[in-house]
Amino acid sequence: MDVLMSLLRPQAVLSKVITGAGSWGVRKPRYGDPAFCLMLEGSCVLEADGLASVTLSQGDFLLLPETPEFTLSAGPEATPSFSALDHSPHTRHGDASAPVTMRMLGGYFRFDPANAALLVALLPPVIHVRGGDPDAPRLTRLVELIAEEADADGACRDAILQRLVEVLLIEAARVQSAPDLAGRHRGLITGLADPVLAPALRALHADIAHGWTVEGLARTASVSRAVFAQKFTRAMGLTPMQYLLEWRVAVAKDLMRSEGLSIAQLAQRVGYQSATAFTTAFTRVAGAPPTEFARTLAPGGV
Repeated sequence: MDVLMSLLRPQAVLSKVITGAGSWGVRKPRYGDPAFCLMLEGSCVLEADGLASVTLSQGDFLLLPETPEFTLSAGPEATPSFSALDHSPHTRHGDASAPVTMRMLGGYFRFDPANAALLVALLPPVIHVRGGDPDAPRLTRLVELIAEEADADGACRDAILQRLVEVLLIEAARVQSAPDLAGRHRGLITGLADPVLAPALRALHADIAHGWTVEGLARTASVSRAVFAQKFTRAMGLTPMQYLLEWRVAVAKDLMRSEGLSIAQLAQRVGYQSATAFTTAFTRVAGAPPTEFARTLAPGGV
């Protein structure tokens, strides 16, 4: 999970306190960035297009890696009004004269655009961790810290909140990867929760340059090639070799950004015997050769 987050490079672009009073409801448009909310007080209902309705209660953390159009309300009886995304430091919904019954910290993340499409596809459509989960004591402590900071008016409040929310995302994804929480969604969290696939995935991530084959990964998982291939594809939504190819390209993009290696050096670091083989693989996945991608990382690149 740590390697996934290192490639996603999550950054909380906006976080603010959202409150509700009386019978309130709001309809939000679809937007590309991942949205999150952390319930500080009370409860509300989230209905996102294409997903099951979710009741959120105090202490709950929810992340939508891709944010469809959604409704947030006090309950099913509320009539929602349409509201565009706004950047105000505080938003209040419902009756301005009524006492507040719901308070949350809400906002959205930005993921590194170089790898966001692949890596978001490996996350479930909803990451939802219930407040007070006895299996997530670290997450509960983070929620308490964020709630305290959201109520504070101290120096660097916004910067501290941003860092805490980024850590919360990582911890929530880690909790979500537990076998009893993984659910039936395809993706990396499901794979890491599987006792057969997890050892192979960890080995692959730890040594991306190794000459992996389906047979070698199956041996690491202590199952036959056929069983491993079928189980991997069902859980991950990709064949083992397609996953290896796309993961190598994701790591190569990250290395280009952070270390500025040559094409030959990149090829060696991610498991290719030649710059030509690496360029072919990279172009197949990224839609452009690595030299062209590298130019977009340079100052003034497009």
